[in-house]
Amino acid sequence: MIHTSTSLTKLAVRIGATGILSAAFAAVGAGAAEMRAPKGPIEITVGTSPGGTPDVLMRRAAKILNEEKIIENPIAVVNRVGGSWMVATNYVINRPADENLVFVITTPQFTVPLIQGLPSVHDKLTPVAVYIQNDIVLLTQPSSPWKGFKDFVDAAKQRERSVKFAGAQMGSTDSIIAGAIEKATGTKLNYIPFDGGGAAMAAFLGGNADLVALTLDEAMPLVKSGKGKILGLLAENRRTEPELKDIPTATEQGYKALYVQEFGTNGPPNMDPAIVAWWDDKLRKMVQSKAWQDMAREAFLRTEYIGADKVQAKVKEMAEQHRQILNDLGLIKK
Repeated sequence: MIHTSTSLTKLAVRIGATGILSAAFAAVGAGAAEMRAPKGPIEITVGTSPGGTPDVLMRRAAKILNEEKIIENPIAVVNRVGGSWMVATNYVINRPADENLVFVITTPQFTVPLIQGLPSVHDKLTPVAVYIQNDIVLLTQPSSPWKGFKDFVDAAKQRERSVKFAGAQMGSTDSIIAGAIEKATGTKLNYIPFDGGGAAMAAFLGGNADLVALTLDEAMPLVKSGKGKILGLLAENRRTEPELKDIPTATEQGYKALYVQEFGTNGPPNMDPAIVAWWDDKLRKMVQSKAWQDMAREAFLRTEYIGADKVQAKVKEMAEQHRQILNDLGLIKK
């Protein structure tokens, strides 16, 4: 299950006047500034509980950065949970120019403010880089007669809301994926929200749901143990790894259902361009390291690096993608 969002508790995000300047700092770009390292320990703030996908990925990143001596400063991942990432977001936004703090670029930064009718937050932070692409597959029960997307779509169109899709709360990554699938296939699914990905997975494994959306890292053990069957990959192209090359994409089956879970690093408002340049350099070296590449291979991650010179445009693209899906789902609070 995609562990990136929790309950949609309404929590006002206090945005300081200085926050609006962060985009200007980011626009300077890493190449335009001399690099300068922060002094002392570094905190990577995440808004999910330990064990959630962003938490696991950031802990892997911190470990590699320190163990490979790419960064000498000690790095700690701190979980600030609550309000569907808004507790963590609020914490970072209210620490402008903090040189020892970075945050995670992730789905709830785009979706939760729209759903709760709050001001946007992604544009108040200082983007540094996007460097993790986590491909998603749609799974059904191993006993299901469906062999691919067409079978599932045909069944879903026979009776509206008859196909049960288990996921986390509305506005979570799971619900965004369900919305993308509905739009691509012209179906209406029976989306069943649970209190987190673990509960949704339990429902699926108990035979109480027809579909779940999982990362490849989550899905492959279920497939190998006979507890799930993949209907399609929600990516533009097939994966080339031996264990993945036979998984068809939804697109090649005639349905342009696309969603890639992406992660990266941003900082507080008004982050010094020299610190941004330093992070850009260190993260680029991390992604190029053998330790990172080995980790990515084991976890079936793609690691296209989008650095400080292009990340602002990338974040805008991600924000618009999620806005469109939420609008189609009727979840944007006016």
